[in-house]
Amino acid sequence: MYPENSSQQILDYLEHQLPDYPFDPQLDPEFVQELAADFQDVDILEEIKGFRWYYDNQPLARVKSIRLALRRWIAKAHPCSPP
Repeated sequence: MYPENSSQQILDYLEHQLPDYPFDPQLDPEFVQELAADFQDVDILEEIKGFRWYYDNQPLARVKSIRLALRRWIAKAHPCSPP
């Protein structure tokens, strides 16, 4: 399939596995590339999965800006982020 935690694997998860995610083929590749560049020491796919299940498989019911919420979630997992 895809290399582990590849951009394509993350995009596929966002498009098909994150309930009600507003996948945008123009915007999301850039979003994922930025996440990968900014958080190289974080397993981004695992964090997105954790985000999904933290919100009981319904993250869009609780957050206004899903991309911003995902970015903040992943930033908190970064080893250099403050506690």
